[in-house]
Amino acid sequence: MDTRHSVTRCLRECGLDLRSAVRSRRRGRLDAARLRMTASAHDPDSPELITPYVEEVRLIAKRATTELRGRLIEDRHALVTAIHSGAVAVVTQYEVRRSNSPALLDRWGRSVAEWRTAAALCRTRAESIAGGANLRLAHYWDAVWQRQSAGDEDPRTRPQDWLPGKIALDADWHEPDSWLTAAPGAPSVLTTALRVLDGGRARAGRPAA
Repeated sequence: MDTRHSVTRCLRECGLDLRSAVRSRRRGRLDAARLRMTASAHDPDSPELITPYVEEVRLIAKRATTELRGRLIEDRHALVTAIHSGAVAVVTQYEVRRSNSPALLDRWGRSVAEWRTAAALCRTRAESIAGGANLRLAHYWDAVWQRQSAGDEDPRTRPQDWLPGKIALDADWHEPDSWLTAAPGAPSVLTTALRVLDGGRARAGRPAA
């Protein structure tokens, strides 16, 4: 699913590949003259620097990563269904009957591990999309700085950590188990089963799936 070529294709389809650098710089030069302030004089977190172009790039990245996660859940529908049905069996065995069944837990644990591996690979692609979007923003702001400081005796270059609109993945990208629940964070059969699974692996001295 997540080879180097698929990541490159995804960036190209989103308009976030290396060829977008030319377009980003062109837009930066145009916006440099339109901005009613000197960009370099403002903190990168200033809302005044969220220009229409910055907002456009952020929306592209948000839409692409959201669709990426949706495709994962759709493509892995059978696995997700098996995880939910297995969770019922685990909770019934461990919480209702109060009887351990290592074989049952291990079988279900393998399904959870497969999901977590697939989600981690999906996150890698999402991180590539965020990185491509941030590179596009970097080219844009480089052009803004260069155009606005063109007449200065000592033109400055944009510091690498000065990047208004910088994109980062939401925290739930690091909690893929929450994608399986209708109400993330709320108690459910699935969250109870995952607690049993991770707790059992910890007691056995094995890493969580």
